[in-house]
Amino acid sequence: MTMHKDLFLLLREYGSLTSPKAITFPSHLPLAFITNFLIRSILSNPHFQRYPPATQFQQQWWKRIISLLEEQASKDQANEIDSRIFDYYVSLLPSSGPPPGSMQLEIRNQICGRGIPVVGELPSKSFITHFWKSATPGPDKSSVNGEGSEEINLHDYQVTTLQESRTLIESGTTGLRTWPASHVLAQYLIDHPEDLVENNRILELGCGIGFLGIIVATLQQLPSGDENESTSCVWLTDVNEEVLIQCRRNLQLACNLSSSHPRVHYHALDWSDALGSDTTALRTLLHDEINPSLILGADIVFDPSLVPLLVALLSLALGPTNLKRLALIALTVRNQETFDLFLSTAKEQGLHAEDVDVGNQHLFSVDAMPGSEPKDDVRILRFRTT
Repeated sequence: MTMHKDLFLLLREYGSLTSPKAITFPSHLPLAFITNFLIRSILSNPHFQRYPPATQFQQQWWKRIISLLEEQASKDQANEIDSRIFDYYVSLLPSSGPPPGSMQLEIRNQICGRGIPVVGELPSKSFITHFWKSATPGPDKSSVNGEGSEEINLHDYQVTTLQESRTLIESGTTGLRTWPASHVLAQYLIDHPEDLVENNRILELGCGIGFLGIIVATLQQLPSGDENESTSCVWLTDVNEEVLIQCRRNLQLACNLSSSHPRVHYHALDWSDALGSDTTALRTLLHDEINPSLILGADIVFDPSLVPLLVALLSLALGPTNLKRLALIALTVRNQETFDLFLSTAKEQGLHAEDVDVGNQHLFSVDAMPGSEPKDDVRILRFRTT
């Protein structure tokens, strides 16, 4: 199945909850073409019906889309917009709004022009869907479209869906939403699957709700059909049990290829154990049971008090030099002092750090909710034992 590249961009923006203010509207395309896409690929899409974005987001998104469609219809001197789009938008509004099916012109003007006020409330949890292209297409995934083509082959893309909080902190933790550094690290892994992910044992520290875990587990499923003979596995760890529960739920969503991975493990891990008087049990877990070839972490360096704990655990997990283990830690530099503390503490513990070139290609959108940082502030550090 193919789709015009500009409509595909709009589809990705909708799925990833990109701010409606930042919609990339394909005004150069015929109105009927755009309308057909909106109804077929979004309104009637079985995936979005089962895993919908939050109602608050949809209200804002469809209000903006209707406004843009009205402008397009005026320029094209086209007929009225398909009533199914209006009806769906009205169905999203609070009960104080007009009843579904009300298509009078004055109500349309109220909806599209001034807007119907929505009662203020905290953002609800939302499903978020990312479309991404693997560097190693799986069976029957080869593209038929060359460079510069106006059409996108949807079979070239993987779909990653997860449910996450839309608030910065929920239940006393920041782990119930995905942060920008996870997107950057995921992109780096997607670009280097053979070197880093395939047939490897992966340990993630501070896995949160599982975005990076879904990407890694999916990449391990893609190369061939002989997964049962593979040595690959994924260990997802976090200190918060509620976060781990949501992580498992997300990886096991039927729409995610990660749901069929036979060797995904979830384990509570308290970094402070690495500074305890007896680390025997932790060493056994890290070296004998998990035995990782690659250790991952994204946006886990945000509190100076956590730095000694994280570095101690990294040092323990990487083990002696002869194990040749590697750690990739992606972090957003919010506070230079915290970043410098992380580097200096790692050096004191015999860990060698070097920057990884992440390039400038952005596969994943950053939403415009409060607290989102530009990806230019994200760095990936490669750690080895010296």
